[in-house]
Amino acid sequence: MINKKIAVLCGGWSEERVISLKSGDSVYQCLKENGYEVSKIDVKTANEAFNRDLYSEFDLVFILLHGRGGEDGEIQKFFEENHILFTGSNSHSSKITMNKIETKEIWRKNNIKTPEYFIYGENFSIDNLSSFDKWVIKPNLEGSSNGISFYSNFEGKENFQKKIKLAQKYDDSVLIERFIDGKEITVPIINKRCLRPIHIIPEGEFYDFEAKYVSKNTKYLEYKTDSEKLDTLNDLVINAYELVDAENWGRIDIIDDGEDYFFIELNSVPGMTETSLVPKSSDLSGFSYLELLESIIDDALAKKA
Repeated sequence: MINKKIAVLCGGWSEERVISLKSGDSVYQCLKENGYEVSKIDVKTANEAFNRDLYSEFDLVFILLHGRGGEDGEIQKFFEENHILFTGSNSHSSKITMNKIETKEIWRKNNIKTPEYFIYGENFSIDNLSSFDKWVIKPNLEGSSNGISFYSNFEGKENFQKKIKLAQKYDDSVLIERFIDGKEITVPIINKRCLRPIHIIPEGEFYDFEAKYVSKNTKYLEYKTDSEKLDTLNDLVINAYELVDAENWGRIDIIDDGEDYFFIELNSVPGMTETSLVPKSSDLSGFSYLELLESIIDDALAKKA
């Protein structure tokens, strides 16, 4: 592998550009320091990204574009059509998993538990929310917890509409999802193998942008449970992963309410700074950051060659 020419594709034009650049820097520096022939490509527009000549000298593109353009299947489709090898899931799966609603519908139909939800629209009535006390309002096609807020039934219609408008700043399609009180956990998957789950304890109400990228008070612990329950969790994660045709690597976010696991979403291009969740989990699983990257690269080259 070390003789392969690798392009680290990062930046992009989504709301997650800054985080993508940090992921790209970390992966680029690690590969370069360990003898790889690697280049970092920072694209700022779709016109820059969708240029076949940009990738002509490389054996593999390590995709680290977060959000729109990078996780929605667009760049993956371009690479597939131009026979360019790349890391991560295929275009079909990426398009599904970027869409929280479509992902949840697939999981629900296949008996993977996910919180009850509504899609905000003309026929939606706030009375629909009376069945549960608390809800999460989030843009359907957005990452990094942008545009997310909580709504409790006692707040009334005015506050509800304010929170809908916040989500609509990021996407016209808005998901209203039942709030599940429990442990926030995340499970990375590398080559259809689960790494150790991480239990996330944010300082504030939930694991928002501040908790992810700014706060130094967010706690990341190894998720502790008995071996039988861990096996159940890992089986569910692999099943959920395969149901949306994901491949190579990714991360699934879950809430453990003490009785059941509720699947929230799948990230097809998770953050990859050395302090991000996937590297943290890899470290707990006994793999160095370099070994993690090499595993992703090796699998991408083997499966897409």
